[in-house]
Amino acid sequence: MDALRGYEGKAATIYFQALGSLFTGFFAFDKRTKRPPTDPINSLMSLGYTLLSQQVFSFIQAVGLHTHFGNLHVPRDNHPALVSDLMEEFRAQIVDSFLSYLVNKKILTPEDFTAPDERGGVYLQASALKKYLKHWEEKLQTETTHPHTGYKVAYRRCIELQVREYITCLMGEVDVYRPMIWKL
Repeated sequence: MDALRGYEGKAATIYFQALGSLFTGFFAFDKRTKRPPTDPINSLMSLGYTLLSQQVFSFIQAVGLHTHFGNLHVPRDNHPALVSDLMEEFRAQIVDSFLSYLVNKKILTPEDFTAPDERGGVYLQASALKKYLKHWEEKLQTETTHPHTGYKVAYRRCIELQVREYITCLMGEVDVYRPMIWKL
């Protein structure tokens, strides 16, 4: 497990280095920072990952699983490990592409963010948060064909179906967990 986590960490470093090339215009992204996010892109990313985790958390609780007992992430300091496990396959397609859209279409501008606070944290202004959430909801309503059902469903429904896929795997109804495969 430690070796697997090491590979995941290396892959994340490479991914985030490449992610910056998606953003045009006012904003630059050099590296992932959190607690606090130190620039607008990291601020948007932290918010997006938090919103995504809440979606996954809700579906996990709705089906009666414990959010803290995962497979890949370690439960620590009240961290919902299963939520982290199941949200991984949605980060790039839902959150990161969403941020690229918001930035490259100039839906959000530098004025939509606070100046760095005493810890260096940069956050969305309240008025910009409303814009963000409006577009976030639209993103979750985007439809795609779910690879296991063959049905065209909203991203939000894909999240629910993947939580149910996890249960199917736990119950032994399928041999392995089948992740969400994104057709580009």
